[in-house]
Amino acid sequence: MKNTHKQRLFMSCETAIALAAAMLVPALAQAQTQASPSADSDTVTEVVVTGSRLAARGFRAPTPVTVIGSEEIGLSGTQNVETLLNDTPQFLGSQNNGPTANTVPGGTATLNLRGFGAQRNLVLVNGRRFTITGPDQTTDINTIPAALIKRVETVTGGSSAVYGSDAITGVVNFIMKDDFQGVELTGQARQDTHTKTKTYTADLTFGTNFADDRGNVVVALNYLDRGGYTRGDRGGWATPSMADGCVTAGTWSATRPGTPQAIPAGQNCVSAGGRPGLIFGGSGTIPNGRFVTVGSPSSTGLTAALAAAGLGSMGSRGFTFDDAGKTARPAVTPGDDYDLGPAAYLVIPQRRLMANLAGHYEFNSHVTGYAEASYSNNRVSMQLPPSGIGGNFLLNVNNPYLSAPMQEVLRQLDLAETGTVRVTNGTSSLTTTAGDGLAVLNVNRRLPDVGNRLNTADRSAYRAAIGVRGDLGSASEGFLRNLKYDAYYTYTRTTDTSISSGAASLSKFQAGLLSVGGAAPVLNIFGANLSQGASSIAVSSTNYTESSQQVLAASLAGELFDTWAGPVDFSTGAEYRKASARFVPDSFLASGDVSGFNAALPTKGSESVKEIYGEVRAPLLLDSPLGKRASVNGAFRYSDYDLAGVGGVWTYSVGGEYAPISDITLRGQFQHAIRAPNVGELFGGNTTSGPSAVDPCSSRQPTAQQTAAVRAICVATGVPTASVFTLSVQPNTFINQVSGGNPNVGPEESDTTTFGLVLQPRFVPGLALSVDYFKINLDGAIAPLGGGIANTLSLCYNTVQDANSVFCKAITRDPLTGQIAAPGYVTTTNGNTGGLKTSGVDFDASYRFNLAWGPFGESRFDIGTNFTYTDEFTATPVQALPATKNYCVGAFGPTCGQPIPEWKGTTRITWRSGAATLSLRHRYIGEVTVDTYLLPKRLGAAFPDKATLTNPVIKAQSYFDLTGVYDVTKDISVTAGVRNLFDKNPPIVGSSAPSNNTFSATYDVEGRVVYASVTARF
Repeated sequence: MKNTHKQRLFMSCETAIALAAAMLVPALAQAQTQASPSADSDTVTEVVVTGSRLAARGFRAPTPVTVIGSEEIGLSGTQNVETLLNDTPQFLGSQNNGPTANTVPGGTATLNLRGFGAQRNLVLVNGRRFTITGPDQTTDINTIPAALIKRVETVTGGSSAVYGSDAITGVVNFIMKDDFQGVELTGQARQDTHTKTKTYTADLTFGTNFADDRGNVVVALNYLDRGGYTRGDRGGWATPSMADGCVTAGTWSATRPGTPQAIPAGQNCVSAGGRPGLIFGGSGTIPNGRFVTVGSPSSTGLTAALAAAGLGSMGSRGFTFDDAGKTARPAVTPGDDYDLGPAAYLVIPQRRLMANLAGHYEFNSHVTGYAEASYSNNRVSMQLPPSGIGGNFLLNVNNPYLSAPMQEVLRQLDLAETGTVRVTNGTSSLTTTAGDGLAVLNVNRRLPDVGNRLNTADRSAYRAAIGVRGDLGSASEGFLRNLKYDAYYTYTRTTDTSISSGAASLSKFQAGLLSVGGAAPVLNIFGANLSQGASSIAVSSTNYTESSQQVLAASLAGELFDTWAGPVDFSTGAEYRKASARFVPDSFLASGDVSGFNAALPTKGSESVKEIYGEVRAPLLLDSPLGKRASVNGAFRYSDYDLAGVGGVWTYSVGGEYAPISDITLRGQFQHAIRAPNVGELFGGNTTSGPSAVDPCSSRQPTAQQTAAVRAICVATGVPTASVFTLSVQPNTFINQVSGGNPNVGPEESDTTTFGLVLQPRFVPGLALSVDYFKINLDGAIAPLGGGIANTLSLCYNTVQDANSVFCKAITRDPLTGQIAAPGYVTTTNGNTGGLKTSGVDFDASYRFNLAWGPFGESRFDIGTNFTYTDEFTATPVQALPATKNYCVGAFGPTCGQPIPEWKGTTRITWRSGAATLSLRHRYIGEVTVDTYLLPKRLGAAFPDKATLTNPVIKAQSYFDLTGVYDVTKDISVTAGVRNLFDKNPPIVGSSAPSNNTFSATYDVEGRVVYASVTARF
């Protein structure tokens, strides 16, 4: 009955859509025209922009729109479009994205508009949805060729009423060249000045008109070959890996790297200026093995055996061996720790081949057919340091690779066992009891013998679109005039084959530690002796991901009728979409019997939606004593999903603009938007990953938060009393979490408000200014439990402090060591748990003027600036606990993630004289403070003294880029430039850095980069 009712409602709405559009004067769409400071033209003109399906009539944009023209793409030397967009202030960095995303899975380039994540903005090409990359249904910007882009339009705010789901924070629309004549060939080379790594691109575009200019076809080919290099290749600030601590005075600072030193015993070591510095922050999982005894510490026999083996002074770090594997000694930090940095890619290599075709043909004045086709293949490689294996394993007490004193240590561990102890590793599950000749030892062994971890993602994307558009004329002189229609079908498909090597099987590792039939174990994990058995545990894997999307849409637009101020414009239509995706992991990954890459289960599912929509703009004033121009506009969309948690949903918007005089336009908009869950959020199999996080029960918890209340919850959740607030609870900086889908998750809902001012004063020709306030409030954010592992841990121990809470129940601990352990680790599956809120002001300005002098004739200057002030960025991890909020504006760190500065922006000054162009761009990222200090302070809770923190503030960063262009002839031009002209290093932070000692997705890690290109037109 429910489905029947929905079908009837859908059909009724479909039948009445034209009437509804005529009656819906207060409904809206978004922006349609704007005086764009970034548009490529000789004068500041109005351009049609993203956000509305209505015809342009000289109106300004009711919502803010940022336009990046093809000239800016050329001046910036862009080879990957996402890099240029991430420089603009509306976007924030995303750690697992772009050239520095050395993560597995990885290799994609997505956009993080307003910092809400790639899944909450919609990417369009020529106003239509583009390819999706997998179960998360985001668009890989790698599939869009820079050379074919005419302009990029970014509109802020929930655009679901116009474009449907996903447009929570806005829409990024790539407008492509589709009416091209001739041949254009561009070749570019670039390299950084530190590693001399080169990147080459070649673009060939050719097009022609035919049939007496009634048709046009354009073909564009692109090839990119980007070299990659490691942190070790880069050197300097990139290595070694740093953590919070201190150094000998003056040996290390963020601006003058030195040699990290261990904290001298018994000293309070501080760097110059009295601020704690950085120490080596390597991993406790080391090549010669680090071992921790698990058993009764009060055992007299064990105490004596440890003393006899030279381990009487052993601390919580356990012990390690010399290379021969015979002599044991207490392990120390950081001296024994392993640096994960040198072997890891800082910039990942990429090879890309793209082909795009677009064509249209005018059959007659009423019918124009058009088609688009694209293919892209991206091969991206990631390299990580060797796998490490950590956990409790069984060993024979008479292991022949050990000295007699160490065999006695194992024998005493065996005798100290109480009851039956089960040890699980991958698909292996074994038990031991006291005196059975088997002992449990906590093993932390790096595997350089297996080699570095390598992954190659081979991703191919296909897209085809076919449609017809044209004019239908008018139904009458006074009603339904100048009707235009557009109907199209698109199909996209993306495949991704990911091949990995360098991982290890946990069960094979366990099996290799035990004697079979009295023979020596296959593996000697003590000292540097594993090479001979390494091949027995090495694992390679192949994962396959496939996704597809179909869109069938039709729209009708025109004029409803005339008013005293002009015609009422309308647009209406219907759309059907279906998205499908599946992920097929390798059998080892699916079983969880793997160390080195994240375990994962298969994902398979689909979702579809039927929609109707309409929008109207009604003029209220035109050349009136009350003002130059005024209008109201609105839009609605009804979406019927085949998802249990979503069903039928409405989205809508309403807004208007008012120009008291031609120089000034006031605009405002309110939009209610939704985002339906994607296939991954619905049907994703549980995945195990290991992000950086802090266990509040370890010594990594800030001292000010190591309270008695936290200690009590730690003990109640399984941490041995003696281990609370020690390093043994968390020997490494990462903690595993288990995340996955939920088929009953519901839609996210958001409300966006924008209002602003556009100035184009006639008394200052060439000047255009806009100031726009935005506020986005998202409820029911689809996210892992608690908003992620860091928040779940903090909510359990620092906020809720109830061992029976859902957050504490999500944490699994090893009862012997207290470490967060398999199989549950920290389980954070999806739900509509959280909320996000942001607000701020966008500033956009341009000024153009001419001078009568110049080296090659008259000069023209273009000055453009685009800045964003973010007033608020607030995350509520669990909306059921509204008092717990993370006020992240101006912050960075383990909770807030990538830096969210109050101020971010770009400014470009371009000087043109005859055939020559010289352009200077300034990129600015404002100051931010570490969230471990800022968040508790803003909540009125206890917070650490800033003087006790390592690099608590990242100062404002400025980068300068210089570009020159010279037109050798009418058809040949040469471009040369320098990015990061003054070779500024990124800011260095300690434990807060997700990788590379810094925030690679936010700050410039390449240093000075030079590039040159030649473009020839025929």
